[in-house]
Amino acid sequence: MSGLGASAQYWAWRTVSATVGRLPIRASYGLATAAGTAGYYLWPRGRRATHANFRRVLPGASQEEVRRVARRSLVNYCRYLADFVRFPRLGPGAVVTLVDGGTEFASLDKVLEGGRGAVIVCMHFGNWDLGAAATAARGYHPTVVADTFADPRLDAMVLGARERLGMRVVKVEQVGPSLLRALKRNGLVALLIDQPRDGDGVRVRFFGGEIAVPAGPARVALRSGAKVIPTAFARVEPGKPNVVTLCDFGVELPHSGDREQDIQALTQAIVASHEAFIRRYPDQWYMFRPMFVASGGEVAA
Repeated sequence: MSGLGASAQYWAWRTVSATVGRLPIRASYGLATAAGTAGYYLWPRGRRATHANFRRVLPGASQEEVRRVARRSLVNYCRYLADFVRFPRLGPGAVVTLVDGGTEFASLDKVLEGGRGAVIVCMHFGNWDLGAAATAARGYHPTVVADTFADPRLDAMVLGARERLGMRVVKVEQVGPSLLRALKRNGLVALLIDQPRDGDGVRVRFFGGEIAVPAGPARVALRSGAKVIPTAFARVEPGKPNVVTLCDFGVELPHSGDREQDIQALTQAIVASHEAFIRRYPDQWYMFRPMFVASGGEVAA
């Protein structure tokens, strides 16, 4: 909905919620497929940015393949939105059954035995809100960082939906010490890292190019000593909401003595893990803005 004005976003979301929330899942996915396909053809700016991103992700692919994956990405994003509308109506038990991740949650329990919590780092990929909801339903009570929508009515709707799914939501402009307090309680903090940053981000390598992403996940982990776990929740069947949990428990905190160098190294390790996830499921990465840094140092337009 990034191409719409603030008020238009609110009314679009009201309409989507009222419509999709009453439909059976098959019909809601049919509507999402139609909306995503139409959006692909009617949103030239987003289409160009998505093509540019996927040309990096799919080196050597034909232009037709790039277009096909880009179109499926927007369709999958619309299916994610349809799921987001429906999930607060489900009970915790039903949410848990939709997320295949028993081994990953067992490994998470071992991490939490250390008593320092964990920083879960996601991208706009698959169905991260379903993963967070299943995590909450399992009793972990994750603290998630979310952007604020320009229209306060839309912001309240989205915030309320996430809270009903069991998440504790902290706005990105209000994070402060609240994340550190959650980690001191041996909790989970979940952040997204693929928000492009123009001039103030950490520069890392990604699919052979350079991107600038937030330093927040690395800064929080290094200050707290919490384990960093790059995580994704990939949809496994197009017509079902079920996801499989992907985690990298091998990322270690660097200790060079140079804090900025450690932030860069940790951020690079996080992004490398997500690169591997995206290679497996490229059409489940939702990035409809320019991601890669041009030679002049700005995010490519």
